[in-house]
Amino acid sequence: MKRLLVFCFLSLAIVANAQKGKKIDPTKTSETAERPSVDSVMGYALYEGMTAAAALEYQLPPESETDPVTGKTSYFKDVKKRNDSIRVAFVKAMKMRDQVFYIKNRKPKKAGERWKLCINIVNKDTNLTKCFNDSSIIDPETKMVLFEKQVGDSIYMLILVEAYNKRLNTCGKEKEAKLYFARWHPKNNEAKWKVKTFSSCYKTITNMTKTPVAEWDKKSVLTISYHKGSNFYDIFFDPEHPEKGIQSNKDSGNE
Repeated sequence: MKRLLVFCFLSLAIVANAQKGKKIDPTKTSETAERPSVDSVMGYALYEGMTAAAALEYQLPPESETDPVTGKTSYFKDVKKRNDSIRVAFVKAMKMRDQVFYIKNRKPKKAGERWKLCINIVNKDTNLTKCFNDSSIIDPETKMVLFEKQVGDSIYMLILVEAYNKRLNTCGKEKEAKLYFARWHPKNNEAKWKVKTFSSCYKTITNMTKTPVAEWDKKSVLTISYHKGSNFYDIFFDPEHPEKGIQSNKDSGNE
């Protein structure tokens, strides 16, 4: 009987040690399959489907431990102190992260949802993120602010995004290319956007512009020519009058 009790006690101790500090990983679809993190801050992964705070807490070491036999909980003050310091630094790092211009994709989280292209624009201590439904531009090679100017309370921005088509093998080296124009009011953090596609294998739009758009001198009027269907179009942007936004010789609407 004593041997049986000793064996049971040792078994519980082994299980307790094996599960010490173990957490349930909500990102795992099975014991061996884990969804990749989409980003990281301070070396801590930001998992899809989790808030940044929840992702951080999942990865921090445990601050307490409960003995499965006695039920007594031990608290680790030194671990909590380190974790609290990390939490404070993490919040600051997240704020700094949002204060940087970036363009990135957001994958669909469930069936029926579309890919999104998210643009984060920044002015001083204010940022605004706008996401567009977009399944054509994936991991863009070119993502840059072509023009930015503040007039009164408004900021006018012209953004170029270009990407080799990664969804259709028949597109070869054709690029998906778009211009994004934003009229942004940082005080109330609202913006009006206009999008123009001037190159797309998806939409059979061919860029006819001779000089690469990324090499625009930002002084002369930017002119982009493209062919769609049986028609030719020209779009313009005048840096002397940014309030006019993207203009067209024949407005074909948002592409």
